[in-house]
Amino acid sequence: MMDHIPNDSDCSDDSSASDNSIDRPTNFKCDGTRPEGKRSRPDAILMNPGPPALYRLNTERKSVSGTDGKVRKWTYGNRDENKQNKVILMVGETGTGKTTIINTMINYLLEVKFEDEEFYRITEEDEKYHDQSQSQTSAVTVYEAFAEENSTSLTIIDTPGFGDTEGYKKDKEISQFLTRLFSDKEDGIPYIDAVCFVMKASQNRLSNRQHYIFHSVLSLFGRDIENNIVFLLTHSDGGPPTDALNAINTAEIPCRKDEDNEPVHFLFNNRQKEKRVKRYERVLRSAWEMGEESMNEFLTLLEEENRKSVEMTLDVLQERRRLEACVSNLKDRIDEKESKTKELTEIQEVLEQNKDKIKTCENFEFTVTKSYKEKVPIVNEWPWNSYATCCSDCEENCHEWDCSWAIDPSWCWVMKKGHCTVCSGKCHHSKHVKENKKYVLKTKVVTMTFDELEKEYEHSGDQNEANFDKKIYETFKKENESTMRESDNKTGIEEKLKIDLEKIKEEKSKLVHEAYTSIVSLSKIALKADSAFTLLHLDFLIPRLKEEGKDEWMKKLEDLKKKGEEKKNKGALNQLLDYWNSFTGKK
Repeated sequence: MMDHIPNDSDCSDDSSASDNSIDRPTNFKCDGTRPEGKRSRPDAILMNPGPPALYRLNTERKSVSGTDGKVRKWTYGNRDENKQNKVILMVGETGTGKTTIINTMINYLLEVKFEDEEFYRITEEDEKYHDQSQSQTSAVTVYEAFAEENSTSLTIIDTPGFGDTEGYKKDKEISQFLTRLFSDKEDGIPYIDAVCFVMKASQNRLSNRQHYIFHSVLSLFGRDIENNIVFLLTHSDGGPPTDALNAINTAEIPCRKDEDNEPVHFLFNNRQKEKRVKRYERVLRSAWEMGEESMNEFLTLLEEENRKSVEMTLDVLQERRRLEACVSNLKDRIDEKESKTKELTEIQEVLEQNKDKIKTCENFEFTVTKSYKEKVPIVNEWPWNSYATCCSDCEENCHEWDCSWAIDPSWCWVMKKGHCTVCSGKCHHSKHVKENKKYVLKTKVVTMTFDELEKEYEHSGDQNEANFDKKIYETFKKENESTMRESDNKTGIEEKLKIDLEKIKEEKSKLVHEAYTSIVSLSKIALKADSAFTLLHLDFLIPRLKEEGKDEWMKKLEDLKKKGEEKKNKGALNQLLDYWNSFTGKK
């Protein structure tokens, strides 16, 4: 049952008006005045009698599948496929007034006027809070509004405040669930009309956290979204937002530009819900009308053919997931290779020290630090990191972070055309398992005899392909025949050890190449190729490219790193590193 909407001006010359209608226009004229007409009463619950009377719209609510309620869809009204639907992604730092702008958009759609002394909200912030800066939520909420009065409907994607006290772990979750929202077959959103950054009009510079917020969002999208990015400036007094525009230009944020080559922006004040006092009526009316004018301009802008499919955005998100998985897997495998190198070097030293005993066929004992892998339960992790996709054949963690959403290995981001893009063997997805376990590299000190070592290497060509490759051995032998003839004192074991070390070096080289290729691929399609999320991996990769002698590749990544040290990027990178170190427990 709908509550009656009190309105002192609710009078009509039409005595036949029913209780289900109010004297309101069907549409507004360009000058803001009303033609004669009526509009249907919104289906809403009275929360505060005001003035203005505050109402919460009754919405149909559901969760997008596979998100554990972290992506919610709230719908007001009945969908009409014949109406234009505009999809808007809202992003802003906690406390900028994003929630009030969302509700302002809904009131515009419902064609509510200042004289009505009403304000409707579709959001559900806690009533005890006076502003969004005190209200925290970790869910992405999609608000759909279909108003009978308007020929346009709105779909507003509200992201939680990026960069708040929960930091990196929360922002990773937002990115993950936006991806899920864009790709879901039933409730997914296939296109975007506008990406709206919300910030205060008085903002004269961007803090590290705000730089980080821009990077967080820009790193999600492809290059084709740049002309859809606009700014909604809150707490405006109606004057030129010089400070905010200077801050945006200084930060070099990619966005739509107007005829004066300034970032396209719209002004809003956040006083729509303030108690109506007669002495302040003029100021409050002005704030309301500024929002109406801005909404009119904003929706007019969206009427242009500027809609973008999220297909490239999904490509960016998927490539970024692969990059992160590749680098994570690369680090594990390099650790493994370096541990194996240490083991083989220890054995070489033992053989060198016991040459005389080997010549006389005398057996002897020695100790060596051996590395091995063990699959262990994943504990003390956030839900989205509590499951990993691992290759049983390669015994590797193919996707350790952000892998919780995949139903089975075939759905994992690292799979392409049915095969893994990360593990050593590029194995079929059927060779993988997704469970609450992952491989961990461990070491142990082992005591063994020379006879045991000799037997291990005698059969390595047949039984232990991981340690010895016959084809590589034959190639090595052919290339080094003269050296081998001169090394009468060297044993076959020593030669095989040397081959193993060469093989490890070759494998490391391939791993570094894979990571480099992923970064280059990402930089070609991402709107923000030099985002902090890409720069985070460079310190790990550049030294290894130097070891490989890949000067040209190294220079390319060094140039990318230099961009991160520029003023426009440094704040975001510093903030991300702070979050990352806190997230991983590093100092």
